Amino acid sequence: MNDGSNLPGTDGGNLPAIHGSSLPALDGSNLPDTDVMAAGPHRATSATTGSPDGRRDDGTLAHLARRNAECWPAATAVRWRDADGVWCRRTYAEAWRASEETARGLMALGLGPGDRVAVLSTLRPEWTFALMGAAASGLVVVSLLPTTVPEEIEHVLNDCGARAVLCENTAQLAKVEAAWPRLPHLRRAVLIDAPDVASAPLGNEDRERSARTMTLAGLRALGAREVAAEELRRRSDSVRAEDLLLIIYTSGTTGPKKGCALTHGNYVSVLRAHPQPPPKPDAAADHNNGTIFVVTGPHTIAMLMQVLAWWSRYTLAYRRGGGTDRLADEVREARPQILPLVPLALEQIYSAVLASWPQEDTSAVIEAARTGLEVRERRSRGERIPPRLQSWFDETDRTLFAQVREHFGGAVRRVTVSGAAVSQDILAFFLGCGVPVVECYGMTETAAAATSNSPDDYRLGTVGKPLPGIDVALAPDGEVLIRGANVFPGYWGYHEDEFGAVRDGWLYTGDLGAFDADGYLTLTGRKKELIQLSHGVAVTPHPLERELRTSPLVSNAVTYGEGKPHLVVLLTLDERQARTWAAERGLPTDLPRLVGEPELLRELNQVLADANARLQEYYRAQAFTLLERDLSMDEGELTISMKVARPVVHKRFRDRFEALYE
Repeated sequence: MNDGSNLPGTDGGNLPAIHGSSLPALDGSNLPDTDVMAAGPHRATSATTGSPDGRRDDGTLAHLARRNAECWPAATAVRWRDADGVWCRRTYAEAWRASEETARGLMALGLGPGDRVAVLSTLRPEWTFALMGAAASGLVVVSLLPTTVPEEIEHVLNDCGARAVLCENTAQLAKVEAAWPRLPHLRRAVLIDAPDVASAPLGNEDRERSARTMTLAGLRALGAREVAAEELRRRSDSVRAEDLLLIIYTSGTTGPKKGCALTHGNYVSVLRAHPQPPPKPDAAADHNNGTIFVVTGPHTIAMLMQVLAWWSRYTLAYRRGGGTDRLADEVREARPQILPLVPLALEQIYSAVLASWPQEDTSAVIEAARTGLEVRERRSRGERIPPRLQSWFDETDRTLFAQVREHFGGAVRRVTVSGAAVSQDILAFFLGCGVPVVECYGMTETAAAATSNSPDDYRLGTVGKPLPGIDVALAPDGEVLIRGANVFPGYWGYHEDEFGAVRDGWLYTGDLGAFDADGYLTLTGRKKELIQLSHGVAVTPHPLERELRTSPLVSNAVTYGEGKPHLVVLLTLDERQARTWAAERGLPTDLPRLVGEPELLRELNQVLADANARLQEYYRAQAFTLLERDLSMDEGELTISMKVARPVVHKRFRDRFEALYE
């Protein structure tokens, strides 16, 4: 333990774990048969009965946007940067007007309760307005990622029977047009960004397209003209908790994508259970608790954040694009209070932080963060901090650690990380610098929520404890089971006996995990991602990949080895860090040339050796191949939540993997 005599630059000492209280066990009623229970279940209960502001809570989101407009009309609901980089905003009153007119427009097109409307767009204010309008009118929103190819669009629109689709621009509309002859349910496409086509002559195909396509402005005007506001209010009053709100299509590893059907009640149960961070100091003055900045595309996490922001009176801020090159800069510029991230995004911010110092100083920065975490943990337990160590900490917190926090905008109160395995070294680094970053766990089928750490109650290496009202248990093989009002009713178009994801009220997640004695859950892998080595040992790829990504040079690592005697791994470079590293050594800074440099290969061999040294024998990789570029969402190698699409990478680079065994 550091007593102040060994400050950063020497030995930071061993960091003690933080322990929480044990959670009570359930009484066993309505659980799976006892012979399938290996541990737990662990449960937390909630006394929350309404919205954070005491407004009427009918168990739906149908009145949410309207109530916010009535209670806080001038508070900022959404903000975003325009094409010139200028921040724009809409108040709750303006946001409700846009949501209401969108809803009335869809009603004017003949869409009734339960009908599906798809949105094919990046996440932007119009996306949120469409979601809130659908919630108010009893419609069901179907999320289509902007990277979706025409064949998948055809499958999704046919599978859900969408009657209308909102397209971001003409490029997205063209994908729908290509499939339109095979979409019997689709009646109208709505263009969010209308092009200037007034001077273009219309051919026969253009006239046909024009008859079935309208602009979003035209849709809103139609609704204002054709559907009375009172008719929408009656529709809102008829919405029930069990009514569907969203269908989110998940990326399956085999076969067509399946639509997760989620209800109003699923989301409201999560919102009631969601931990509320303390309000910002001036929250009462501007009727706003701060900003939630969503960095992912319109998928699982973003769907929850859209409704959470308006439920808890936060401003929802949007990115300008979906690329990763400016992600760290955009986070800093947005100055969020709440920042939900996937591990890859956190790793990119980590790389940006380290790149802001000369490489020869990064070891000292990392060591300072390690000692900072020790001080914070000792202080949280009420232990006395030696004066010299306390003085060092106070000065470092005002200077170096404050610089790190500025990479998150300087005002962040909670950073949550979920969606994939995350490096514990990176988490520890940011915690040591005073960034309140914690892991949590959920999936599309649970409305993105199940367990969570909190800045005041966390344990590194775990995804926390079950949220209030949610039960989590383990099957004998370690599979994580989840039960609660947040669990979806099923996949769209599937009967329960056709796809047994939910059995006896329990969702079988496919994730593997373990509880510690205090009720913290650790995820250990995916059942379907286990790699069976040729000598019969089954290993999960995540420990190796997680260790490799702790190197600032490595952006992605993908393990391979099914039926082989040992593992191998494909690596990609973090472009920013790699260029800096190469420039300092006089090496080529363009990646295609750099990847062949012997000095870089020696460095990565050492990275692999260091990672292997921290792992058990069967989890180690014997060789690596280095890709000339990073993995790409456009190429299908990364999902919208920035997870590696493992089957795609394995198939595309199979020859390179296999060559490592020769």
